Amino acid sequence: MKRVVPVVAIAAAVAVLFAGCASRHGDPDLVVPQTVPPADLAQPANPNTDARLAEMQTSMTELLERIDVLNERMNKLESSTSGAPAASVAPAPSPAQPRGGEAASAPLRAPAPAQPSRALVSAGVADTYRNGLMLYGRGKYDDARKTFQQVFDADPTGELADNALYWIGETYFVAGNYAEAMKFYRRVTAEFSEANKAPDAMFKTALAFEKTGDLGMARNTLDEVIRRYPYSSSAASAKLELKRIKY
Repeated sequence: MKRVVPVVAIAAAVAVLFAGCASRHGDPDLVVPQTVPPADLAQPANPNTDARLAEMQTSMTELLERIDVLNERMNKLESSTSGAPAASVAPAPSPAQPRGGEAASAPLRAPAPAQPSRALVSAGVADTYRNGLMLYGRGKYDDARKTFQQVFDADPTGELADNALYWIGETYFVAGNYAEAMKFYRRVTAEFSEANKAPDAMFKTALAFEKTGDLGMARNTLDEVIRRYPYSSSAASAKLELKRIKY
């Protein structure tokens, strides 16, 4: 059975982000967000609060987009594992009979323990990755970083390896540690240049250059996103960002 994130789960994730609480994966009862009373119109707007709300909305949008990507990639992964024919097990050879009816002196070896199937390992990694996304959406960036590191360590060449590195970079980016964020973005573009997260990682590298005041490198990196990944959504975002940057 395919492990996809249904629309109801996505809606629940959105509710969790704004309510500040979450339910466990697979729980039948979802936490209903509390109604937020309208702000007092007589009070002046707090720019810090507005900026934080905008950041949360951006994180929510990115989270939903990444869940869609995860669904697609998990479908491909599980299709390849479930469609593969089961390996036939050859019968164990019978021990050779000694001459003259003598009893066999060599003891029989115990069968090797069964190895876990690729499908089961991948399912566990996918669950850990999903948990990392939820932690990031709740603003628990340190916990999310550790969780994404577990995903990468469990399968450093697997389907979710580039995603894990990218989101580790995101936890540093949102914390303002742009130098550390760029290290992980560059690992994605260097080690997984043709993977799903490579265009996003290169685009966020450009934004990190912007944040540190290196607008020249930011522009060069945005140009590279457009050149290397011309049909990606990151290329479209790079074109808009190039128009926005002021020199």
